[in-house]
Amino acid sequence: MKYNSILVSVTEICTVGCSHCGFTGSTRDRQPTAEEIGRWVAQACDSGIPEIIFTGGEPFQRFRMLKSGVRAAAGHPGKPRICVFTSSFWGRSPAAVDKILGQLPGLTRLYLSTDVYHQERVPTQYVMNVIEGALAREIPEISLCITIAEDHEEEQIRGLYRRYEDRVRVHVDRVIPTPFIKTAHQVGLPPDPEHFSSSCYLETPLINPNGDLSACHIGKAGAYVRLSDLAYFLGNLHEKSFQEILDDADANYEYQFLRVYGPQGVARMVASSPAVRKLFGGTTFTNGCDLCYKMLRSLDGRARLREIAADPFQRELIDAVRAIRFGERPGASRTASPPVAAQPVGPGPISPRPATPPPAGPQPAGPQPVPQPVRSGL
Repeated sequence: MKYNSILVSVTEICTVGCSHCGFTGSTRDRQPTAEEIGRWVAQACDSGIPEIIFTGGEPFQRFRMLKSGVRAAAGHPGKPRICVFTSSFWGRSPAAVDKILGQLPGLTRLYLSTDVYHQERVPTQYVMNVIEGALAREIPEISLCITIAEDHEEEQIRGLYRRYEDRVRVHVDRVIPTPFIKTAHQVGLPPDPEHFSSSCYLETPLINPNGDLSACHIGKAGAYVRLSDLAYFLGNLHEKSFQEILDDADANYEYQFLRVYGPQGVARMVASSPAVRKLFGGTTFTNGCDLCYKMLRSLDGRARLREIAADPFQRELIDAVRAIRFGERPGASRTASPPVAAQPVGPGPISPRPATPPPAGPQPAGPQPVPQPVRSGL
């Protein structure tokens, strides 16, 4: 089982304080050491992951940790791509930007969070200084990550960076509602499979500052809620190595269901379970992450996922889709599972659908979290 990339959260600290941030209301007291960050990055690289994405919180507020992780990735024989999320709060001047970027050799991409929420706290000029500094140092890719609540916000923010439009990429995602943010008009989709993709950010697991390895950006919700009983939780790097956790995940059918069917499969869970349909039938969701997280935080949603993952027929389908979509051959030696009914659970099997490529940029991480590849919590 291989991943395209992995997120490494070097800190949950961020003093920018955006109103839409998924970390709002959390304690943010989990911090790694620089040595731990370097060791975890090295283990991920040893497993063949070709891209390391550093995130937070705000990784530049724990610069020593960030440098340790970047050094570990840049010095690894696998030569992974090295990316960092940031709010650009440190871009006060061209000289400051150049000094900071000069200490991070090997960067291949910067993800710059910029939207109406960030720009309440971080001047747009700071973001432009970081763009200019990255261009001057020939960092190959620069992405602007825009989170919107209203449609007009996208053009508003794009307009600020019009001069760079041929040199930066833009990723736009909708904010995930939380008790801390209100919008005049919140766009949402009902939990119908046709509204959601079979692809999502489950190909980008997250290492949290306490060593928890989670399936995706939703793992950032671990800053304020317990995730160890959810399918997102894969293991802890203080207890097992990165490769040992991957080996366990290979045989975890709840997790593999989410990987192969994505938010579309979660929406099908609504349709296939009267209890879940009753719970979520009248609810709308801003994106697949919003749907998936709220569904699996519910007792009925978790029970339905367990039923599907225990069904031998569904397991065969999952294995078949993994082979076609990811080119994976699930491990031959697996612990025998308890006997279950041979017939499919519910009104019928959840059928595979051709994969669509995931969005080019990160998704929100928020609690009601997230994925943005992130919204990085910045």
